[in-house]
Amino acid sequence: MLLIGVILGLVLIFPLRPFGSIPLIPRVSASLSMPNPAYTFKANINGWNFSQSSGTNPTINTAFLFPGQTLTATSSSTDSLTHSLAYYQPGTPSNQVSQFDTCAPGNTCLASVIMDPTTTVTLQFAFSSAQTFELYCQFHPLSMHAKVFVDQTPDISADHIVNIVDLTRVGIAFGSTPTSSNWNPNADLNRDNTTNILDLVSVAVNFGRTV
Repeated sequence: MLLIGVILGLVLIFPLRPFGSIPLIPRVSASLSMPNPAYTFKANINGWNFSQSSGTNPTINTAFLFPGQTLTATSSSTDSLTHSLAYYQPGTPSNQVSQFDTCAPGNTCLASVIMDPTTTVTLQFAFSSAQTFELYCQFHPLSMHAKVFVDQTPDISADHIVNIVDLTRVGIAFGSTPTSSNWNPNADLNRDNTTNILDLVSVAVNFGRTV
């Protein structure tokens, strides 16, 4: 009963709050599209985001980064050196990273952009699956290696809208792990091998959005 109350409470509260706003507004009938996330990377030979609050070479886990959502990455050099911002397939080691790699969806290197010491660059890319991708500087792959974490889609039912069906599926799997009888891997949105309040909230905050 407590879980049912939590689900109903999340449904009532979160759809009233538009993404990025503070005040509550009446529910509208028009569907909202899923927002595309953005992140700023600082390039330094000592590591991505060296001396920044995120820590050096962080794992980027940006809200609303699901398969098919475009991540807009902005980057600039902080050490007067030339760098590149490049996404690689999960598990690609640094000794397989080169500035001469051909980058394209489906290749080992998925996408890249080069930045000179005085230029701010932007790279937009949509990851195709819920995995942890590698983020390298192709000029300094040994020291500049971060990761990008892509959550599973909150549209668990694959009907292109986040609704009560998706929330219910998380509720059914709530508290489960891979060995549980009610385990649903699609309901483990943050891929931590347990379906918990974090997964429930991920669906709730996207409730009513189209995918």
